[in-house]
Order: sequence, then structure tokens, then C-alpha cells
Amino acid sequence: MLCSLLRKMCSTTSTSPLLPEQYLNKALNMSSASSINSISPPSSPPSPTMSMASINGDISEQPRKIKVMIIDDNAINLTILSRLLNKHFADTIQLTSVMDSGVSALDQLSKDQVDLILMDIDMPVLSGVQTTTAIRSSDNHDILAQNKNVPIIAVTTSDAEEQRELYRQVGMADCVSKPIALPKLRMAIESAMKTIPSLSTG
Repeated sequence: MLCSLLRKMCSTTSTSPLLPEQYLNKALNMSSASSINSISPPSSPPSPTMSMASINGDISEQPRKIKVMIIDDNAINLTILSRLLNKHFADTIQLTSVMDSGVSALDQLSKDQVDLILMDIDMPVLSGVQTTTAIRSSDNHDILAQNKNVPIIAVTTSDAEEQRELYRQVGMADCVSKPIALPKLRMAIESAMKTIPSLSTG
């Protein structure tokens, strides 16, 4: 191609003959322009925010996080349990409220819906058993209808078998001993989650 361009340029009449290196530069410029014109621009790449699943149409709805309330009159216990949930269950749990008494918990349950309650037992004024009984009956409390059957897990040092039986009788789903063993807490939460309806994204 370069030779033919040189011959063509040499045959063209000109009032001021070009030097050999000028012929070469002009030929190279013409060749580059011709090559550039023959190149088709690439198609635009997918947006970086799009995943392969979205491109292929394989998006499926992810389960929403469950809303959890912790009830415990001990500030240290509340802090420990809150940190455990935030560190080890961040992908499945949204910690929505931390209550320091059964009384404040009942008041909150009249305003906000939750999916799971982690309940201390030995509390003043209203124990965990009394608070659970109030939630289940809710005759004297304006508990939201959605909260009346919420799974409740006892988190307590009072975990003898006869006490566990009492917790089951008042409507608790499970009991996790203090100090908390993470595997047992995980098992209790996963078991309770199976009873929670409508965990699809909403």
C-alpha cells in the first residue's frame, strides 16, 4: 500500500516538488487516515453497576433481614448481645430495638412490628415470663397484632429443665444459656426464623 501511494504522489504534478522524506511522511499520513477510517468503534461495555446475574436476567429476590428486639435490664448484657448480632448475623438480622425492661418493651411493641425477641428472664417489675405472657395475651396492652405471635427466645442463666418447660408453656420458642455460646444462639435463631412468615423482600 505504501509503495502504491508513493507512486501516485510522484505522478501528480506539483509546482514545488517534495523531498523524499516529505513524500514518505505524506504517504504515512494517508495510510494512517485510511486505516483509522476502516476501524469500527467497539460497542459500549456494560455499566459497572450491573452484575452478570442482572445481564443474564437471573436476579432472584433476596430474603429481607429479620427485625429483632433485645430485652434485658443489664446494660452489659445488652451490649454483648447487640455486638454478637451485629458481628455474626449482620447478613440476616436488623437490630431494631434494645429495651431495658419488659414495661418499655410492651410499649414499643404497640408501635413497631418485630420478627424475633431475645428475652432476659430475671428482670424487675416484669420478668421475662410475665412479659411474654403479656405479649401472648395482650388483653391489657395495645400490642400490635403482628407481634402477638412473634417468636421469643429466652436468653438467661435460669436454664434448668423445669424452667425451660415453663418458658415453653408461656409461649417461648427456645432458651439460650448465659454466657452465650454462639453456635447455640445461631441454632436457636435459625430455628425461630423457620417459623417467621413472609421473609421475602418487602
